[in-house]
Amino acid sequence: MPTNKTLMVVADYIRDNTVINKDVGSELIEPFIVSAQNVRIESILGTGLFNDIITNINNTTIAGNNKTLLDDYIQPCLIQWVVYEALPFINYKLTNKSVSTQDSDNSTHSQLNEVQYLRENVRNTAEYMSQRLTDYLKSNTTLFPLYINPGNDCDTIRPNSSNYFNGIYLDSNDDCNYGLGLGIDLN
Repeated sequence: MPTNKTLMVVADYIRDNTVINKDVGSELIEPFIVSAQNVRIESILGTGLFNDIITNINNTTIAGNNKTLLDDYIQPCLIQWVVYEALPFINYKLTNKSVSTQDSDNSTHSQLNEVQYLRENVRNTAEYMSQRLTDYLKSNTTLFPLYINPGNDCDTIRPNSSNYFNGIYLDSNDDCNYGLGLGIDLN
């Protein structure tokens, strides 16, 4: 599926449930929601279940098991990945002239090592929530058949079995015949 723009969570929910301040505008948060759900959440759910949830949201028909999955597992996971994705960029403004640091009278700039430390802590929480989501799906495959059968097109993403990143992942599965046989896990 091409990049999806349907939001699985709204910016207000992120501001209410994370360290992102209430004055951070939705226009700054929403691109990170799209990125986090398309990169992080689809790799956990697999293409089939991900598309099913998105279709339910678009049709306002999300209910039952999918609603429980979204409310209790996907959204708590997603908001952590949104913070992780947004953290390096919230303090910066990219224009056609430069990359500049935003400033106010009552704040000081963070050092790179401080941002990296915060980001690593958020990543740890996001990975934990991702694994919690995966464990729930593995324990309830009968409720979510699209999790174990995500599709078989070349662009189908199969669900992750583990969500903790420990280095480079070399994949020997070359279903799309790219000829390399190597994949790099960019989690």
